[in-house]
Amino acid sequence: MDSKGIIETIRAGVSGIHIQGQDFARMDKEIASIADQLNFKVKEWNWGYGWVDFKTKRALKPEQDVSLYEDLRTIADDNPSEKIYVIQNAYSALKNDHRAVARVQQELLRIKQYFRGHAAIFLISKDEIVFPEIMDLLVSFPCPPLASAQVEQILHSLLKKHSITLNTAVKTSLISIFSGMEQDMVFRIFETLKNSYKGSFSKEAVNDALALKKRALSQSGLLELIDSKIHIDQIGGVEQLKRWLRNKKHIIDNLPNAQRFGISAPKGVLLAGMPGCGKSMSAKAAASLFNVPLFRLDIGTLMGKFVGESEANMKAALKVAEQASPCVLWVDELEKAFSGIHGSGGSTEITTRLFGYFLTWMQEKPGAVFVMATANDITTIPPELLRRGRFDEIFYVNLPNERERKQIFTVKTKHLTNYPQRLDLEQLAKMSDGFSGADIECVINDALEDLFRNNDKSVLTQEVIKKHIGLITPISVVLKEKIEKYEELFKKFSLKAASLSEKDIEIIDAESDSRDVSERENAASNEFISSEKLIQLVKDQNPTVRQAALKNPQCPIEALQQIVNIYEPFDFSKPGSWTERPIEEEEFELALQHPNMSGELILDLYTRNIIDDKKLLLLAHTLSSKERESTFDTVKVKLSRSIASATIQNIRCLPDDIVNRGDILIEVDNEQGHTQRITTPINGLVAKICIKVGEIINSGHEIAQLLVPK
Repeated sequence: MDSKGIIETIRAGVSGIHIQGQDFARMDKEIASIADQLNFKVKEWNWGYGWVDFKTKRALKPEQDVSLYEDLRTIADDNPSEKIYVIQNAYSALKNDHRAVARVQQELLRIKQYFRGHAAIFLISKDEIVFPEIMDLLVSFPCPPLASAQVEQILHSLLKKHSITLNTAVKTSLISIFSGMEQDMVFRIFETLKNSYKGSFSKEAVNDALALKKRALSQSGLLELIDSKIHIDQIGGVEQLKRWLRNKKHIIDNLPNAQRFGISAPKGVLLAGMPGCGKSMSAKAAASLFNVPLFRLDIGTLMGKFVGESEANMKAALKVAEQASPCVLWVDELEKAFSGIHGSGGSTEITTRLFGYFLTWMQEKPGAVFVMATANDITTIPPELLRRGRFDEIFYVNLPNERERKQIFTVKTKHLTNYPQRLDLEQLAKMSDGFSGADIECVINDALEDLFRNNDKSVLTQEVIKKHIGLITPISVVLKEKIEKYEELFKKFSLKAASLSEKDIEIIDAESDSRDVSERENAASNEFISSEKLIQLVKDQNPTVRQAALKNPQCPIEALQQIVNIYEPFDFSKPGSWTERPIEEEEFELALQHPNMSGELILDLYTRNIIDDKKLLLLAHTLSSKERESTFDTVKVKLSRSIASATIQNIRCLPDDIVNRGDILIEVDNEQGHTQRITTPINGLVAKICIKVGEIINSGHEIAQLLVPK
């Protein structure tokens, strides 16, 4: 909120100030500061009690009926000199009361003429003041949601006030989550976290803060909060789109640093193409990938019956998205949302205005609102949306090819309770030519229903799935003419394909069989190489090729398992040399540290003494909560009995830190005022810090909890 600008505007003789926002406590604080700098007094009116005490909000006339028209007599009968009159809930109070609007107009004119620069009326509302009688007498100032710098300052103050510790990664994540929110909401979420986590915020606090933010912002009703649990790897095919989204994730995860580097926040992507081919799933998967809230914008629900209501709803909905940033805003079936623009008639004129506002917002939107727009029929999409600057990229999603259909069958069957055995996925992929992803999902669902109806408790078989492939008419047949038309248009517009062509994949896979080591290394590094080829390349004779495959983000768990199962630690007591080892230690480490490595495999290696306690602690983040509980004991570190009492001066470790025996945990001043260092008695992982700086603790007081292998 521009307090300096408001003061200059009042001194310039403007009698009416409109402050638009809903961060009421923050606005009160700013208004009080403005009044102090001008040496003015503040009088406040609200829709609940009429005139109230500005500081305490206590009603000055509790028994009186509230009417803005009548209560404005107070200003008329008053000497306004050196006063600010604050009218809360201004839009609601004025919209159905033309006499109140007229009276506000008269008071604004009176102040402007006789008390110029010495008084002002503040109209506070979250909506725009659109009454023509007073619009020209007002200067509007927004009270925008908190920016990152403001959040960082507030969070630093709160952490210091409550002596709460947290690492840099958690702090950065909380700043990102709190950015774009109202100050009251930040305080409310912080208080909830403080009550749950006491003196130290762990990485679990970030997930809780995000969940609380989602819940608070979903209450507006203008955007639908979608709880997405779809992982990006659950989508078969669309490799180029998935790669593009992963690249954007790196920017979103490090947005403050990226912006300092001169990189703008990602705008979003338009997915155009065939129905049932994963466009909506991609929007949900993007939110999961970015670990941000997903909101769905339905233009139809924003339409109101009053003049200006639809535009106000659109602005309010997009403001909620800005407050939720970073977030994904999903606009489904974009071509239907803005169909008929530039036409004539009431509804089309409203749609045209909404479209214009949406275009402007897309171009200039603040914050990290990533727009995922999906469309089937690109012919009806307004051309203004297709030019560069609105979206970062436009992808064409075609019907899946044979390789992608095989991937989709794999994804749809591997998570079934009774996993189908001995399926010939290549045969199923060939048989389902022209099927969309949705068609394949129907095949699996229909086959399962078939088994259930016939009380057949066995797993799916090849024959049952083949039977239901033959019973479905694919989308390529149902919409044959339309699909041909779409494909012509996508070529005409030169849209980027979301999927790699068979030729592209063949070139990459062919390099993996080359005699040239550098070509095999390039293939192993390519994230579009097939899983089968990566499994092959981790066994390559050349170590640089093997390591390139293990560094590939797409390296499958089967390949990692292959490496760790045949690794043997070097045994100095046995004859032999380093060159005889089937797997180098560096390759084993790459497999262990790979994001796709499973906790189950790590525990198996620990059981077989392939990795030691120290290595297990370093990999603890890979284990699930249940695996941690079964693998580690909790050790409580307490203040030595030799120290009667002490004051905490410094905490040298944080949750999730690995500590070795003798490492300094905290520094304290004992009862004699001498500084002493408390060290850890054992190797472990810091699970919890139980004290805070400045706290006085006594002998035997718990300092921290460590996880140690059982």
